[in-house]
Amino acid sequence: MSDDGPSDAKRAREEDVVFRVISKEDKEFTLSKKAAQLCGTVNHYAENTGLTDDEAISKMEPMALPNVSSESLYYIVRWCEQHRDCPAWEEEKWWENERDAELTKWEKEFMAEMTSEALHDVYLAANYMDIKCLLDKCAQTIADMIKGKSPEEIREIWGVENDFTAEEEEAIKNEDPWKVILDYQEKLDREEEEAAQRGSSLTQA
Repeated sequence: MSDDGPSDAKRAREEDVVFRVISKEDKEFTLSKKAAQLCGTVNHYAENTGLTDDEAISKMEPMALPNVSSESLYYIVRWCEQHRDCPAWEEEKWWENERDAELTKWEKEFMAEMTSEALHDVYLAANYMDIKCLLDKCAQTIADMIKGKSPEEIREIWGVENDFTAEEEEAIKNEDPWKVILDYQEKLDREEEEAAQRGSSLTQA
């Protein structure tokens, strides 16, 4: 993962008031107050814990994000800092009339540097953190990746080892293929987590 990222991704500045957030691997990141406005989960946390002024934010204990990996949080921080000065997101409109060519180029490069697995994880993390603009962009990118592809091609692109069910293959052809893929990956993640928990229980026993 490059620290600079595409088109010299912006970061929180030294003079910024920053929120401290911690990934599920206990790695701490900082997110400027302005960039944090894109994150509904951070905003709700701030309201519920009395982080209503700069002094309170500067003295805050780190906010735990138990469902967000360090890799996903790395991408999320970069996205939010890059978009900190953009107009508010509006469903199905984004800021189409406000976006400049450089930002569009940056977004394309940003999405292209992620593997399909990383993209899937960032999508889930953006949903958990309620970052609507990033969620929308991830969904669009996934849809573009698999549009018109056969189930076999999608398995290759997405690195899916297990076979889809007949119902899932039919949905890929006739419905929202990206949703099928995400639902499928979530199912595999749950199965992996459940297997790990069972293994942990057996070890403790």
